Amino acid sequence: MQAGTVMNKSAGLIRVLIVDDHQLCREGLHVQLESQVDFTVVGEAANADEGLSEALRHKPDLVLMDIEMPGVSCFDTIRRIHEQLPGTKVVILSGHTNDEQISQAVKAQAQGYAVKEEGFAQVCKAIRDVMCGKMHYAQEVLDRIKTSNGQLTFDSHPHTRLETLTPRERELLVLLAQGYSLKEAGKALHVSYKTVDKHKVNLMKKLDIHDRVELALFAVREGLVQPQSHRPSSGLR
Repeated sequence: MQAGTVMNKSAGLIRVLIVDDHQLCREGLHVQLESQVDFTVVGEAANADEGLSEALRHKPDLVLMDIEMPGVSCFDTIRRIHEQLPGTKVVILSGHTNDEQISQAVKAQAQGYAVKEEGFAQVCKAIRDVMCGKMHYAQEVLDRIKTSNGQLTFDSHPHTRLETLTPRERELLVLLAQGYSLKEAGKALHVSYKTVDKHKVNLMKKLDIHDRVELALFAVREGLVQPQSHRPSSGLR
């Protein structure tokens, strides 16, 4: 680009939406992405639910999404983005590479999985690779998945209790482990109290867990939530 040339940031660039619950991370990524000649940031969101709304509003080329956020699971949001915006790509940005996160990322068909400790250059590479039609998963993630006919599959461990849950039951588990009441969880999942209560009964029966604290500990052990994401709650109702 020649000196003095003013680039039209709304045309010809990769339009990125940033979804991260940490404001400092969002602001840092925003500034860094805008410093690249081929990116423009069209919006930001602080959680997965807001991320879907902003994606529908801006229709970005790519969503860069953190997966360790309180509230509705980012994996369900990724699936909804694919359903409602089939032209929009998703790159996950994570500080961890545990089996559960990798498995869910593959099932949600995220086109990329970047690890924060790899640095900003690898985030840029992930975005560019995905926008060129490639899959981009960090090497330590690739070491634990396999490719067959161009499709990624997680090299899973033997069947576990967690794998018996439906996607909705898994989402409710995350919310309950984070301290949401059933009423709050139903609102977050956009379902009635009766429906969310039914999911609660089913997931606790499958997991053989009937205590809030044990439920939270199980979710932490499985890598579904971080310990600090739990908030006090008066009970399961």
